[in-house]
Amino acid sequence: MAVTLLRVLVLGVIAAAADDLPVTWAPARTLLPCVVPDGETLVVRGPPLLLDSDDQNRLKPYVWIKDNEEIKQSLTNVTLEVLQKKDGTSEGVYQCGVRHHGLVLGYPIILKFAFIEKYVSVVPENSTVRAGQPFVLTCNISSGPSASITWLKGEEVISENDRYYYIDNKHQLLILNAKEQDAGVYWCKATNPVLNKSRNSSPALVQVEREEGQTGLAFLPLQQDTTIYVSKGSRVVLPCPVVGWPKPEIVWKLTPSIGRTAEQETIDQVLVLPSMQADLEGVFSCSVDGNNDLVKTYNVTITEPVNITLPPASKQVYRASTVRFNCTATGKPAPIITWYKDGKPLVLAGRKVVLTSFEGNRRELLIRSVTSDDAGVYQCFARNALQERGAWARLEVAGAGAEAPRGVRCAAAGPARVRVYWDLMDADVVAYTVQRSVSQGTMYPGVPRTTNEEIITVNEPLTPYKFQVTAYILTKNNKTIASDPSETVTCQGQGVPIKITRVNDERVVVSWHQFAEEHPGVLQWTLQYRTEDDNQIQNVTFDGSVHQYSFQALPGTELRVLGWKVLGIPENLSDVPWQRADLDRVPDGYVTAVPTNVRVTSLGSRDMIVTWRCDEAESSLDLYTFLVCVKDMEGNEDCIESKSNTATVDNLEPNSEYEVRVQARLPGQLVGGAFSDPVDISTQSEGIERFQDLNHKYINSTTIRVSWSSGSEKKFLVQYSNDLELPVDQWASVETSGNTILLTGLNLTKELHVMVTGYEPEGFREITTIPSEVPVVEDLHYTVGERGVTVQWRGRGPRVLRYTQNLTHSLDSWVELTVPHNSVTLTDLDPNVETYLVVAAPGTDQKSQVVTIPPHPSDYSTLYLGLGIVGGVLLLLVLAVAAICIWRHRKRFLTPDRSRRRNVSTTDGQGESCELQDRAVRERLANGVKDAGEPLLNGTVHITENPSSKRPNGRARRGERRYEVAFDLSRHEESAAPPPDPPPPTHTPYDLSRRYNKLPDDNMNELPRPAPSSPEDTKVQPTLQPNG
Repeated sequence: MAVTLLRVLVLGVIAAAADDLPVTWAPARTLLPCVVPDGETLVVRGPPLLLDSDDQNRLKPYVWIKDNEEIKQSLTNVTLEVLQKKDGTSEGVYQCGVRHHGLVLGYPIILKFAFIEKYVSVVPENSTVRAGQPFVLTCNISSGPSASITWLKGEEVISENDRYYYIDNKHQLLILNAKEQDAGVYWCKATNPVLNKSRNSSPALVQVEREEGQTGLAFLPLQQDTTIYVSKGSRVVLPCPVVGWPKPEIVWKLTPSIGRTAEQETIDQVLVLPSMQADLEGVFSCSVDGNNDLVKTYNVTITEPVNITLPPASKQVYRASTVRFNCTATGKPAPIITWYKDGKPLVLAGRKVVLTSFEGNRRELLIRSVTSDDAGVYQCFARNALQERGAWARLEVAGAGAEAPRGVRCAAAGPARVRVYWDLMDADVVAYTVQRSVSQGTMYPGVPRTTNEEIITVNEPLTPYKFQVTAYILTKNNKTIASDPSETVTCQGQGVPIKITRVNDERVVVSWHQFAEEHPGVLQWTLQYRTEDDNQIQNVTFDGSVHQYSFQALPGTELRVLGWKVLGIPENLSDVPWQRADLDRVPDGYVTAVPTNVRVTSLGSRDMIVTWRCDEAESSLDLYTFLVCVKDMEGNEDCIESKSNTATVDNLEPNSEYEVRVQARLPGQLVGGAFSDPVDISTQSEGIERFQDLNHKYINSTTIRVSWSSGSEKKFLVQYSNDLELPVDQWASVETSGNTILLTGLNLTKELHVMVTGYEPEGFREITTIPSEVPVVEDLHYTVGERGVTVQWRGRGPRVLRYTQNLTHSLDSWVELTVPHNSVTLTDLDPNVETYLVVAAPGTDQKSQVVTIPPHPSDYSTLYLGLGIVGGVLLLLVLAVAAICIWRHRKRFLTPDRSRRRNVSTTDGQGESCELQDRAVRERLANGVKDAGEPLLNGTVHITENPSSKRPNGRARRGERRYEVAFDLSRHEESAAPPPDPPPPTHTPYDLSRRYNKLPDDNMNELPRPAPSSPEDTKVQPTLQPNG
């Protein structure tokens, strides 16, 4: 169990977190914190954070997990250090966990390392604009996180005002009412806020010319999102620039979520909401006054932080009881709630389900028939695209229990029947119950029974169900307790009802069409058959759209048909019955096939198209022909023959009623099978075809405007449908008294068929087919970067991108990608080979031009740059060493030599040589010889060597060291023969004696001289002045 707790966060949770949470961008080295919901209430279970060498095998109280694997790294604290790797393996979803009677997960972190491309991919272009008209400049670069854009004109940063606006997070600069002073050079600067690196675009020259003549009106294309989420109090800019002359007026309207549409006071082409409030939330629309065809809408929603209003609370319950955990959260966009148990995603199926209150404002986790295994930590996370919050609670299970039933098995016993059986228990069992549930549904209890087998009828045929068995045991004190539920087994019903038709002595047609029509959703069918001589089962597998099969089957052959709505589930088919194929041969000329589902499509005034189905003929159309008969109200019937399951009938009368039926027959035989059920139809009225110029115009993705020329008609009926085969009387219709109408709620990704009928007098327009609205792929370009080739284009909506590096391959064999946005990065290309690609809207044949990407061998610029940096550093080091050597050489010759102080002991001899040396030193000191030495603080003067005998480092040259006798300025001891009295002192510039009765201390401060104790002490002794 301990090892299991370490491996949490399955791959599905990682993908869900990656889809719902914002990305954390980090530099090459980052520290990830461990933030746990309600972390202050946790009691960490485990050893201390700093583990001894003997405790390395013990479980740590903190766990870090990445991509379903525990990070094998010793942590001294909760923080995790992550370093960027070149192969990108260090990026991913990180999540920490803390042990607290289980494992409590922290908030997941989607880590990506910041980057910015070398060049700006979309640069502002040179343009010429007309005075008084709006224009826009675009700047974009591949960066993570999104780069901060700064716009400049020349060297001056552009600020927003009443004519300059930043659009699409500053990626576009919108300038209204162009003036002559707006002409100049514009460029942008993109800065990555994490890496603090910037890239500059190339400059663009904007010229302004005078307005001349009248031009049509159109919206200026922008990259602004139409669905905007902002926080309360934020500034919102809604652009609606229109180009054309004369300059139009803009009408702004607000449709709140609750209330009526209200017109705004402003008529500007940009609506600025300085402080977003709740009364401004809703749909803003801008339109050109007098031209309803130019309409643009913005849906503005105020976001609210995620808040868990009813968190789960820890509980202690008894076994076999029911427990509920609340986890109700609020926020905008509405948060999605996920549950975990002991750090693992909780599978919500069977006994564990999430219930929502009738009002929809309360959500709770419900656990039925609680077992001992249900004890642990339950944790819920509420997240949306902006924020995530979590809460957790602990569940303790008490009460006596018993072992669960063992050996539970199941087997299919029919399309909607499953047999469940298990081993008998060695206990005083009062009853057994079998609980069942759909694969992801609620577990429903069964009826008590005393046997160890039950055949259960399920609601959905061919659908997997889960089964569990619970035993109720009588204890010694005459109390009944419930055992733990058994292990779950999964089975589904099998054995499809089939219809067998023998065509000849060797060939039969097996059909299960009726069952397939009644129970759609089957992915795969399997026909099994065996013969009497060989009991080996043969399998024939079909796609879910096949409902019959024709094959050679000898008399005595047994067969059955199986179906699967979920593939990969093991089946026990021992109880599925077989059906024999030894039916009597059909007599010649006798047909058992009966057409069904007869439908009339494309009904006009004088013709129609009839379609039908015939299960027995679908796999062998060469065996049958069909007779389509049309009878009018007078009993006249005309028939035509068809070899397929469709026929066109013409020569009908307008505004008449007919009965249509179909018969199957063998070719060349006059006798056929039974007719299908008749279908009654009425042809259209034939009027004057007046509306020849029916026009249409796309308003948005679900709205289209239809107009036509009108004569004397006063009323019109507009009928429309995406399905041309649907009878016209079943088309959607709208009545109008004008010659234009707005059709809403349409699916414009498919063809739309429209027919207009006029009354008073009567007139009509033939069915007009409006093609699907396919956004054209524009401005397709690419950039080559370190991550691969990035392809971008203009135009919203999903696209299908196909590419290949071998142009000889057909387009169908090209690699195909479905891209939800307007850019994609291709990383699996060979950089040494050309690449060819096209982009198209999904489900259409419209494509862009073929773009050829030339070879782009690997870029070694990074290697070259690194070598250049290393060489430059080495060159700088060499220059620095040379400069130091030159400086020291110049200093040696230009700086005056000064002797160094050396600690030389004074001479202790009393001979004549010492006196002579003393006298010589005094003379040198009195005469100011430069190499006489320097006085020390204690009054001693060091006599140093000849400077020419010293090295640059101050040391004496070997063999040339000599010493002078130190000249002691302190008081000497009296000798036997006192020296003669010195002559009266004369004051010279080198006189070191003093005229006052003070001596310096160690800090060169003057101290009072003690009173003389003898006549000798009255003699004035030479002293050292503070300045040396």
